[in-house]
Amino acid sequence: MNYTNSESAYALIKFFSKEEHYLSFKSGTSLFRTPHFYRTLEDVGRGDRNESCISFWHNRLGGNKPKFNKPDVACLDYNQLESVLVYPASEQYDAWMQSWAVIGPNNEFENSLEQMQEEFGCYFVVLPASKIKEYAKLVERASGSKVNYGLVRYSEIPEERSLTVKDAKFSYQREFRFFTGQCSKDELKEKFLPLVGLSDLLLDAKSIKLASPSGTTKYCSVGHKGVVTVSP
Repeated sequence: MNYTNSESAYALIKFFSKEEHYLSFKSGTSLFRTPHFYRTLEDVGRGDRNESCISFWHNRLGGNKPKFNKPDVACLDYNQLESVLVYPASEQYDAWMQSWAVIGPNNEFENSLEQMQEEFGCYFVVLPASKIKEYAKLVERASGSKVNYGLVRYSEIPEERSLTVKDAKFSYQREFRFFTGQCSKDELKEKFLPLVGLSDLLLDAKSIKLASPSGTTKYCSVGHKGVVTVSP
């Protein structure tokens, strides 16, 4: 797997839908989930039937049925199957992952702020870009596994989807991911990692201000749904 660096980020922001999840994270409990959890999740924005794979179909959840060119698999009887997962040959295993969003120079994240609140929640923490490596080290220490991290790339080409490439329709999320460990493609169990010293890395941010090149400024505060927009 190839990962990009974090030089194009000012900071990372992570949203939470419930106050108890927000407070738990701030106190040092970091939750990592698997790609298959998100493949089977129905929540708008968070769920993605094609998460970290080329295609996924499930007899109860649906999805696009993969089309095969090889004669021996072209005539699959989907009535006899529970699910079909197609993934890159280079990624025989998945990993536990955690998603953040990037606040970067002119990446227009401010235009996604309302939608991110709507889909992920109005509680948030902010991690300065300068602390990303330190955060990764905390995760490595707690998990006992190497941690990879980097920007997610977006593509309209299904065959390009992978652990680090998502469908283009999710590009508004400006996602940045941390990966730890190795798991099977159908793993659903999450990991709760105790990160000692996490609070020292986070900004003490109760509100954020995002300005666009056009001069429009947007404000939002922890626990308050909605964004205040000030035009030039």
